[in-house]
Amino acid sequence: MKDHRRRAPAGHTAGLALVLAVSLGAAGCAVGATEGTQDQSATVSASGEPQEAPASSPSPEAPGSPEAAPPSFDPGSVPVQPADQGQQEPTPEPVQVLYPEIDADLPVQPRGVASDGQMDIPDDAAQAAWYQYGNAPADDVGTTVISAHAGSEETPVGPLYALQDAQEGEEITVLDEAGTAHHYEVTQVEQLGKDGLDFAPYFERTGEHRLVLITCGGQWIDERGSYADNIIVVAEPLD
Repeated sequence: MKDHRRRAPAGHTAGLALVLAVSLGAAGCAVGATEGTQDQSATVSASGEPQEAPASSPSPEAPGSPEAAPPSFDPGSVPVQPADQGQQEPTPEPVQVLYPEIDADLPVQPRGVASDGQMDIPDDAAQAAWYQYGNAPADDVGTTVISAHAGSEETPVGPLYALQDAQEGEEITVLDEAGTAHHYEVTQVEQLGKDGLDFAPYFERTGEHRLVLITCGGQWIDERGSYADNIIVVAEPLD
């Protein structure tokens, strides 16, 4: 276990305290969402207020910029999944992600799209979100996206804060609700600026299966109340 890689830098806790004053929420570590069946349940906006998703509006076709205003796409032009897909046998949902090399062990819950067009992520950094309108590990196709905040009021230094220290060749395991363990090997680690970041390539529904983990990192920007970058780790199946 590489303990020296998991230490938060000096001043990190103070920086996270500032987050509380400006509301970390979805704005602090926003992740773009992709097309899919509209989430009919209430989501939480960047301000923390419950937002009831309109029944007739599909979620975005392509991910938005992490710091952008609500997307300007035309909802009427976004394709939705056929109604008969609801009759298919449900794929087991991921419920836990384990990344031993960075000492990360998080429960995972299904989430959709928040009212600002970004992926809806639990406020507590100790919990991760799986993009439920994308692919699950058992689908064996497309991308499974799991995201969590780097820190929060409940958990100042979240398990995925150390994602910036991820290295190629390390192993990640995702457990699903059927009890199956899906094993992956890290093949790509990126630290990308949030401004103008296109999330579409990380939410692919077709092609070879892979796992994508996303959190925030880089420099803390006081005026934004968030980090400047997103840390994105791509992992390929070992099974």
